[in-house]
Amino acid sequence: MYRTLFLSLFILCLSACKKDYYDFPDAKVNIFLYPNNAQYANLNPLGGWVYIEGGVNGVLVFHDFLDNYIAYDRACTHEPSNPCERIIVENDNSTLACECCESKFFLYDGSVTHGPAQYALKRYNTSFDGVVLSIYN
Repeated sequence: MYRTLFLSLFILCLSACKKDYYDFPDAKVNIFLYPNNAQYANLNPLGGWVYIEGGVNGVLVFHDFLDNYIAYDRACTHEPSNPCERIIVENDNSTLACECCESKFFLYDGSVTHGPAQYALKRYNTSFDGVVLSIYN
């Protein structure tokens, strides 16, 4: 009896967790930037940002106000495989918006502020040694 009950609960838990699974397209990212180069002049000041090639639909690199670099995939999480679903930085410089579905995201953590997207932006790892900015997954 207990064995059957345990097995039933175990299967129920597995099936319940599956609906929360989000499958973002896989893209290998291993990018090296030199923020001090003129090409990335917009990235140097705190609050600066640039778009670069890479990821699923491009990468947005942001230099936050704590002197850290944040990198997001530009693919909107609503339909990331759709090339139209690409985020841009809005004029207020704190909001990101999808050009297609009009979802909005908070620049500082990638969280959704307005749907239809339900998931935060895909964030890549970054490290900066004072000369080279590495963006990777």
